[in-house]
Amino acid sequence: MRCHLFLVLASLAFAGCGPAVSQPRLEPRVDPPPEVIPPPDRSRLPDPSEARPWAPPAVTTWSLPNGMKVWHLQQSQLPLIALRLVFPSGSSSDPPGKAGLTGLSADLLDEGAGTLSALELGDAMQRLATEYNAHASIDGVSLSMNLLSDKLQPSMALLADITQRPHLTGTELDRRRGLWVAQAISREANPNDARTIVTHRVLFGDGYAGWPGVGTKTTLKRITLADVKKQYQAVFQPEGAIFTVVGDVTRAALDEALRQSFGKWQGRPTAKPAKVAESKWPANGLYRIDFPGSSQSSVALAQRAAGSHAGDYFPAMVFNWALGGAFGSRLNLNLREDKGYTYGARSHFRRWRGVGTYSLAAQVKGDTTKASLDEMFKELAGIGGNKPLTTKEQSDAIEGLLLGFPSRFERLDSMAGQLAWLAHQEHPADWFLKYPQRLRAVTLETADTSAKRHAQRDAFAVIVAGDLGKIGASLATLDRPVYDCSPGGHCNKAE
Repeated sequence: MRCHLFLVLASLAFAGCGPAVSQPRLEPRVDPPPEVIPPPDRSRLPDPSEARPWAPPAVTTWSLPNGMKVWHLQQSQLPLIALRLVFPSGSSSDPPGKAGLTGLSADLLDEGAGTLSALELGDAMQRLATEYNAHASIDGVSLSMNLLSDKLQPSMALLADITQRPHLTGTELDRRRGLWVAQAISREANPNDARTIVTHRVLFGDGYAGWPGVGTKTTLKRITLADVKKQYQAVFQPEGAIFTVVGDVTRAALDEALRQSFGKWQGRPTAKPAKVAESKWPANGLYRIDFPGSSQSSVALAQRAAGSHAGDYFPAMVFNWALGGAFGSRLNLNLREDKGYTYGARSHFRRWRGVGTYSLAAQVKGDTTKASLDEMFKELAGIGGNKPLTTKEQSDAIEGLLLGFPSRFERLDSMAGQLAWLAHQEHPADWFLKYPQRLRAVTLETADTSAKRHAQRDAFAVIVAGDLGKIGASLATLDRPVYDCSPGGHCNKAE
C-alpha cells in the first residue's frame, strides 16, 4: 500500500514540473439588443382582419313515398344528430275561442304513446340519451330530437310512436292544461307579455295571428279531450311534413331509418289557417293596460307588415338595423345612452306566412313613458323624412347582418332549427345560400324607400302597459282614440 502511495505522489510531482498548459481565452458574451415593441395605439380600435367569405353548406333534399320530405345536412365532426319534424299547420288553425289548442295537443303527444306510459317513454328517452321537445308556432308545429348518431333507429321508433300512436288521455289533458293555465295567468301578470297579447289582438282581431299560440287562461279552460283528438287528426299527418336533419348520418342510413319508422304512415292534414282579418280596432289608437304599482311601463308602437315573402324583406332589414335593430342603433342610443329612459330599446319585424308586424318597443321608467313615446315617434320621423338613412348606416347594417349570419349555424340544433324555420315559412331549402347576395344587393335607395313606407306615424298603434294612475294624464296628450284593455287582450273604448 505504501508503494502505491509513493507512485501516486511521484506522478503528481513530475506532472507539476512539466510545461504549463495554456487555457482558451473566453470572449465576453454580448447579447443582442432587445426587440423594441411599440406600445399599442389605444386612441382607436384595431383594424379588423380580412373578412373571409362564408355561406352555409348545401342541403340535400328528397321525399319519402308517403309524401314526407327530408332536408339533410351531413356534419360528421361529432357523433350527434339534431332533427326536427315540421308539420305545416300551427296555432293559426286553432278554432275560434280555443286559442292554444294546437300547442296543447302537441304538448300531449309524448304523455304516453305506443305501448309506453308517459313515465316509461321518458325513461326510454333517458336510456338513449335522446332529448325531445314539441313547439307550436303560428305557422306550424316542430317536434325536435337531439340524439346520438348510433341511436338513430331506436330514437326514430319512439318518435313514430309519439306522432302515430299517442294515448291522448283525459287524465294527462287535465294535468297539462292546468299547467298551461297557470302559465297563462303568469304571463298576464307580466306587463311585457300583456303588451304583446294586446298588440296581436289590436292588429289582427280574431283572425290569423290575432290570439297567442299558447292561449289565454280563458281559451285554454274551454279545450276538451274531444277537441284535442280532433285537432290531432287534422294537424299531425305525414303528407307535407318535413324532416330537417343535421349531423353524423349518411343519406342512405337516414333514409333507411325514416322509411322503417314512418314509411307506412299515411294521411293528409285537414287543418286550415284562419284568414287574415280586418281588425275592428283603429290602427292609430292608444291601447292601455293598467298595472297599478308598476314602477316601469312596457311601451310599443306597432303596425301590420307584409309576411315572410315581403317584396322589401331585405331592404327592410337594412333600414331597421339602423333604426332599432342593433345596440348602436338610433333608437337605443337615444333612449338608453342619451336620455337614460331604459336599459334597451329595439325595433324589429316579425314575419309569418300570412302577415307580419313592425314594432318599436322598450321597457321604460314610469315617469318617462310619454317622453319615451315622443322620442320613438321622433326617430321614425327622422328615418322616414328629415334624417334619412345614410350611406354609412346602410353599409354598417349590411356588414353587421352578414357578420352575425354564421352564428345561426354554430350548432347542430341551431342549424336544424334554421331549416325548420324555412319549412314553416315555405321558403326553399336553398334560401340561405342566396341570403348574403340578396343582402348585399340592397341599395341606399331601396332601403330608404322601405323606411319611408314603414315610418308613417298614423300607421302605428300605441300600446302601453303600466300604472295608469300615474301616467294616464300624460298619455292623453297623444290625441288618439283611447281604449282600455285587459292583460288577456279584451279592449273597450275608454270612458
